[in-house]
Amino acid sequence: MQRNKFLDFLGLAARAGKVVYGAESVDKGIKSGRVKLVVLDGNASEPTKKAFRDACSYYKTRIIVLNEDDVLGRSLNKPNNKIIGIVCPDFAKHAWEKYHTTSGGEIIEQD
Repeated sequence: MQRNKFLDFLGLAARAGKVVYGAESVDKGIKSGRVKLVVLDGNASEPTKKAFRDACSYYKTRIIVLNEDDVLGRSLNKPNNKIIGIVCPDFAKHAWEKYHTTSGGEIIEQD
């Protein structure tokens, strides 16, 4: 139930236009400081996960790596999407809190 609330909240952020999609856009957003939270799907490749963990660590951006496969793309109606970045600080904060209360996955705090 809690997991669904987190995914529903990501959908809300997407409908509000507060999400960027895809590795290139998210990477650019991290480097510019625009992206406040990165969410990676569980079946993203290990090199992709490492690259974004490193980038988020360097640029002090929070990251969530989901432990379920294909759940991110399905929840946002973008089945091939493996990564998103939330650009609104308030949406990012609430998404972080909703995910933090659920179990599973990996969270890396970079404050």
